[in-house]
Amino acid sequence: MTTATLENQAPATRRRRDPEATKEAILEAAEKLFVELGPSATPTSLVAKEAGVTKSLIHHHFGSKEDLWLAVRRRHFERYHEAQLQMLKSHEGDAESLLRQSIVAYFQYLKEDTNAARFMAWRTIEDEDPCLDLEHELFSLGIERLKSAQERGEVRSDLEPLAIIKTFLAMGLHWYQTKNQLCELCQQIPGLDPENLTDESYLEDSLKIFFEGIKAR
Repeated sequence: MTTATLENQAPATRRRRDPEATKEAILEAAEKLFVELGPSATPTSLVAKEAGVTKSLIHHHFGSKEDLWLAVRRRHFERYHEAQLQMLKSHEGDAESLLRQSIVAYFQYLKEDTNAARFMAWRTIEDEDPCLDLEHELFSLGIERLKSAQERGEVRSDLEPLAIIKTFLAMGLHWYQTKNQLCELCQQIPGLDPENLTDESYLEDSLKIFFEGIKAR
């Protein structure tokens, strides 16, 4: 069958003939429904209907619903992992420029992917984490780069590199998990204007606080 013939087929037909397209359709449908309804309230029959496949295909590609949920979470984190990994491996500037790019990239990831903060929260409350190996790779490279920067005198040597990384992750994640509540709080506190509390202003202030704190003295 030619590529043109495949392209002219209906999506459901193409997926039956293309295992990778089938898996992608299932993952897309599962992520959408898991976020909307929650994993426990989403039956595989509903995922199958949303993806335009049979339940048997879901079990064929992923096994149980629990395994599908793990695959969805890993796929979601892989998007961020790949971008940060390439940055850590290819960056040739100083530590501050690398950290600044990493922080901005993380904030952008959380801002552009409205489900990201929720997926991060799920990682902290569930026993099995399918992303630990990916996270370990990023932390290992990041710590290595920070230790080198400390040896060069670019970053304070009295700070634990892991704490530096966890601090900037916490700044971004907490903002996107609690932004609505913070804006409501601003309306109740005299002198605070919620219109001044934007993604951009928070990021700018966070960068100032962060870099003033970690610079070598």
